[in-house]
Amino acid sequence: MATFVQTNVGLYWGGYSLASSFNAIGLDLGSAAVDDTVFGDTAQSHASGLSSVSLQGEGYWESATDSALQSSLGSDDTVLSVTPVDQAAGSPAIFTKVTESQYTPFSSTVGDMLAFSISAEGRGEKSVAGEILVIPATYTSSSETVTNASIGAVSATQKIYGALHVTAASGTLDVIVESAPSDWSSESTRITFTQAAAIGAEMKSTAGAITDAYWRVKWTVSGGGSFDFICSLGIT
Repeated sequence: MATFVQTNVGLYWGGYSLASSFNAIGLDLGSAAVDDTVFGDTAQSHASGLSSVSLQGEGYWESATDSALQSSLGSDDTVLSVTPVDQAAGSPAIFTKVTESQYTPFSSTVGDMLAFSISAEGRGEKSVAGEILVIPATYTSSSETVTNASIGAVSATQKIYGALHVTAASGTLDVIVESAPSDWSSESTRITFTQAAAIGAEMKSTAGAITDAYWRVKWTVSGGGSFDFICSLGIT
């Protein structure tokens, strides 16, 4: 089993990349255990209930980070992505939607670094364990396609999810997700993200069954601009 030291964790909060301000991130994923014990049972029994996700984080105050976290207070649909290893193509990404529940912008004593803390709770979406297809970078070409990934088929009880974080914007950006039965032919568009002209984030999904096992992300930058973004996919 591989082990690693966390030195390059990514944290994408809506249209912001905030990992450089954080020094601790905790992501808790759970499923409620609902009692379904009945007469005749010889031991207590539970059924799997609603899933949950919560985030706790701490870091050192920076004006840009403070602005991002304050502006998201009261927002019900902040798209959150955490990349626990690095931001290379194929590396794991966990993403969902959250509601910011508490932000403490000043938490320090004299002589210490000015610190902050934050917590957030899930907002009606499952947490998705996926992988990065488009690494965070600046993209300027009029049309590009990322390397294909063999993520797998989507069963009738599953969905394919995509998370897009745009952290810098100039012009317009159109992003789609395609699948194909082989590497690469007979592709079909499965997810179309809303055209982006400013920083922001979106999480979208398409229900199965989809028998295609190969997936890729395509995008077009128009208006002579450039965009910084990251895009991850996962099936759950």
